[in-house]
Amino acid sequence: MRRSRTLAAAVAALFAIGLAAGTVDAGRTAGLKFHAQSLSWVSTQHGFLLGTTPCGTAMCTTTAGTTNGGTSWKTLGGLAAPITREDPGGVIELRFADDLHGWAFDPAFWATNDGGKTWQQQPSPGGKPVVALAADAQVAYAVVSSCDYSQAVPDCRHGETLWRTTPGSGVWTQVNVRLPIWNEATVAVIGQTAYVVVGSPDIGDTILATTDGVHWSSRPTPCDNANGEYLSSVAPSSATQVALLCQDNIGFGFAEKRVFRSGDAALTTSDAGTLNQYGIVSQLTASPNGTLLVSSFSIGSWIYRNGGGTTWTTSEDLGDGGIGWNDITFTTDQVAFVVHGPAECCGNHGVGEVWKSLDGGLTWRQTQVTPQG
Repeated sequence: MRRSRTLAAAVAALFAIGLAAGTVDAGRTAGLKFHAQSLSWVSTQHGFLLGTTPCGTAMCTTTAGTTNGGTSWKTLGGLAAPITREDPGGVIELRFADDLHGWAFDPAFWATNDGGKTWQQQPSPGGKPVVALAADAQVAYAVVSSCDYSQAVPDCRHGETLWRTTPGSGVWTQVNVRLPIWNEATVAVIGQTAYVVVGSPDIGDTILATTDGVHWSSRPTPCDNANGEYLSSVAPSSATQVALLCQDNIGFGFAEKRVFRSGDAALTTSDAGTLNQYGIVSQLTASPNGTLLVSSFSIGSWIYRNGGGTTWTTSEDLGDGGIGWNDITFTTDQVAFVVHGPAECCGNHGVGEVWKSLDGGLTWRQTQVTPQG
């Protein structure tokens, strides 16, 4: 899952309007010891956070980990990269493959081999910014942008590239697939099954999938590309079950959003319903039993839920000025997590809260994150 650069920029403008109008409390960050940006789970109990903590008059980039399902967190280590996309040396996303091997990325690229205690900056596998990464214990995949940092897409000359590595090897190998010229992507992996999606109303959808980790093939898009609808998120829940989110008709604070399900690794799809229009920047996740959640934000922040069929309900409807969400994910059929108001949000320093659901996404509450040394 990944937030669109273009849409996030549009939402940043809406956030600024809310800030000026007094609907966003910029001082809300005061007193919070850890501001979360991104989270990654490698099991139901073991998870990792990327965020910031105060260090003198500055904010330092820090990682934290839990071994008890988020009941308590421990400070792991820091990395000398700001949490921002506005600096070529910054990072905004975190992904771990197992208890030892993880990466912080977009636009810079950092790696750890000791569970986040120490971090080393790495050269990008393709020489340009890593814009998407997904991993499990056997494999990690990274999508590298067509463009250099801050380069406009029309000036880019080659398609995005897909790379893979075995966690711990330190060696990335290019995968022989063809991707379009673009600077965003979504990648997801579950076992040997993986998906790479490059979608935009400007270029349509490219969907590639593998079910054996070796052979890749294209998939038909369920979105109406001819009318500007595009695929923005993909969420596998098993080797064959996957959900796909299409978006269209983006307006002031809203976008049309439709979800589809597939039981054959996206070869065919069926309708999973249409969501409330509120929210633009959206992420989709699926539980092992197939419950679907979509986090979305624009002028506010929403979480939508589908427990089966085509009916969607609204679990969260926040008038928070659009500080948004990141990395919504299930760890079990009932337990889910999301970052509310990521540390790097909308051109401002976000509240960086971690929210948790214990009932399959029906209700949510903030969970305390105060990492101990």
